[in-house]
Amino acid sequence: MDEDLPAELDTEVTLLCAALWLRDTTRARLIAERVHAADFIRPAHATIYTAWQRQVRAGQPHDAATVLARLTAAGTDEVPRTVHTALRGIITLGAEPAAAASHALDVVTAAYRRSYTALAATIAHAAEAAATDELFPILVEHGRRQRTQAERLHILRRTLGADPHDEGAAA
Repeated sequence: MDEDLPAELDTEVTLLCAALWLRDTTRARLIAERVHAADFIRPAHATIYTAWQRQVRAGQPHDAATVLARLTAAGTDEVPRTVHTALRGIITLGAEPAAAASHALDVVTAAYRRSYTALAATIAHAAEAAATDELFPILVEHGRRQRTQAERLHILRRTLGADPHDEGAAA
């Protein structure tokens, strides 16, 4: 992720902004079910998303004021002030709530791509440090994880109606 990107080009920020303004509870539930906090590279964003996700899953309001109240109630030992500062910037971005699903796909896709970077480092380390007999099992284990992630991304695309391989999909 490019740290120099303006906020409006940051997929995590745009998803959070759109989600906090999203009133389509069906779409919000789909996103909350399919996008994981681990998909976010920035811990503050993962914390905000987790608070939003909990609200959606509980069928409770998931707007910015409610999420801020939940973060505040957790205390600064649990949720540092930097998270509150991030939330203030996020809510003023102006991301379109109708685009939340598209932004969700962007966040998961970025996480999927990062997983390949991590895999490459792991395989390179294994090539140098692991016993020869362990190399192929290591590759297979990581390959299975990547296949699971690829399937998850495909399901998310189909669920949110944005599969680029489906001619009838909505973009």
